Amino acid sequence: MYFPYRLFILLTMIISGLYSCSRQDKHAPAPARNNDPAIVVELQQLIDSGARWNGPAMKDKMKQLKPVALASGDKAKGLYYYLEGIHYWYADSLPAANKSFRQMLRLTPVDTSRYIDLIALQQIGMIHLAIERKVDDSTFSRTYALIDISQRFLYPDMWRVYEIAAEVHFRYGVYDKAKTYTDKAIALFHNKEDYYRQSYFMEELSRIAERQHKYQQAMAYEDSALQLASKQPDSIRLATVYAALGVLYEKNGDKNKGHALMVKAFAIKERLDKVTFREYVNYGQIFLEEKDYPKAILYLNKALNKAREPQNAGNLNSAYGTLYNIYYENGDYKNAIAYLDSSTNMALTEMEEQQLKKVMELQAINELKEQQHKNIYISRQYQNQAIILRQQRFILAIFGILLLVGVALTIVLIRQRKLRSQKLSIELEQRLLRSQMEPHFIFNTLAVLQSFIRHDEKEKSVKYLNKFARLLRINLESSRHNLVQLHQEVEALENYLSLQAIRFGNVFDYAIHPIEGCEDMDIFVPPMLLQPFVENAIQHGMRNLPYKGMITITLQLQNNLLHCVIEDNGQGLQEKSTREKNSLSSTITQERLKILSERTGKLASLVIVDKKEKGGNGVKVTLIVPTQQEH
Repeated sequence: MYFPYRLFILLTMIISGLYSCSRQDKHAPAPARNNDPAIVVELQQLIDSGARWNGPAMKDKMKQLKPVALASGDKAKGLYYYLEGIHYWYADSLPAANKSFRQMLRLTPVDTSRYIDLIALQQIGMIHLAIERKVDDSTFSRTYALIDISQRFLYPDMWRVYEIAAEVHFRYGVYDKAKTYTDKAIALFHNKEDYYRQSYFMEELSRIAERQHKYQQAMAYEDSALQLASKQPDSIRLATVYAALGVLYEKNGDKNKGHALMVKAFAIKERLDKVTFREYVNYGQIFLEEKDYPKAILYLNKALNKAREPQNAGNLNSAYGTLYNIYYENGDYKNAIAYLDSSTNMALTEMEEQQLKKVMELQAINELKEQQHKNIYISRQYQNQAIILRQQRFILAIFGILLLVGVALTIVLIRQRKLRSQKLSIELEQRLLRSQMEPHFIFNTLAVLQSFIRHDEKEKSVKYLNKFARLLRINLESSRHNLVQLHQEVEALENYLSLQAIRFGNVFDYAIHPIEGCEDMDIFVPPMLLQPFVENAIQHGMRNLPYKGMITITLQLQNNLLHCVIEDNGQGLQEKSTREKNSLSSTITQERLKILSERTGKLASLVIVDKKEKGGNGVKVTLIVPTQQEH
């Protein structure tokens, strides 16, 4: 009777704990935050006017606010870092802005409903930085995800989300959607006294109409933007409107008025060091029309430097083409031909990018649809869980007296645990064997092959294709087996390293020291056991090295145990994200080794050493793998 009595007490304690937890999950109040309302209100007001804050005044204000904001809780800290990121962004310090935006939610508990304003602002800031470089499928995915989460959690400043969505679509050339999102932003922005923002909205509508060749409509919007900009103190806002209005006057045939407005805008922005690529081009064209070729070349070269920083093919094409016109009109045909050639190349590149953009947009739309389906599925799961919790409470209320049922349940749980362990083992093997070839690696390999073909490097193309085909065949054959011959694994590594060395421009060398005569040995090992560590050494160790990289793989056989050493002279274990990825691959490998050790009854181990800890460079990975003599 002693054992059943103890079991009854144990079960009663477990059930009581579960019941208490289920009640706490629903009714426990959220922990209070030490957010100072005054500092939060002040930071929010600065953010609302943040677009016009720049320069020394803002820098001094940030120094003054920082100690108070960082000591006033999660929300004040997040708002401060957003304001700091905006300040750096306007100062063209994109890495510093990126760091500030990422600090917004660092160490902040995950609570989407409570921190939706910080989450939305952080994503808006990150999208602003992303579109400074380019707009691709990842930009659209992030934008659509932001719209979705902001709508679901009722973000109060939804106009900010629609505003950044409009900018993303405008830069990508989807003007109808840019107009739709701008209209939504205007409808949700209720502060009619904020002339800066109202002027900005009118200019956005003017830009869209101008790109759609609706010049009269664009002129009407820009006139409204000028009237609103004249009522607020920001010089850059006023200069931006002057410049845009000048371009529109030129396109409508009034060149004198257009030139005058652009000169006025340029003088303001040049004084504040805020001239954009398009403004340099427009200003250079003014001097071209006046036959002042030296000044035209001066400002077009400045425009060219602006376009080169993010490698914008469209802007480079425009700058090269304008320089061609200048040199041609000036009679310098040698330079004219050179710039015409560069303009043609950039035009071809721009066409390719436009085609890629269309494909990426379709991919982004499909990803959004998939994400929406996932959200619906998760929502249904939550509803099902709520129903299950209610049922469990009813069952738990009477479960204490059902000792026999408790004993039976305990036995069932033990059996289920064993079954789950067996299932996990099988799923782990299957998962690893079915995910042997990274899609990105295949894509990049084909890209390298395409490059060789374009440059008519036939021998390299054939050699590269043969290696790639051989690696694919080996991997496909290995995926059907739990074990492969050792010489096949070595051959796969040789092909993989060779392909990666060509892909990365031979920034590293490699050496494989196999077991002598392994081709004639019937030694079998698990497939794809070494490649994850070789891939980590290449991806995270060989990048941006100031010296030639080296990867060495040494194999030795001792008492039917395969000793594998993978060593590189790269950067070692670095940032947290890289460590987490490496940790995941090493954890999976350790689980595989554990299963193999249990099956064979032999020792299996994995040791990863960062050589920087002993004054060296790179990482050393040592695996001990039990071998088998029969397939």
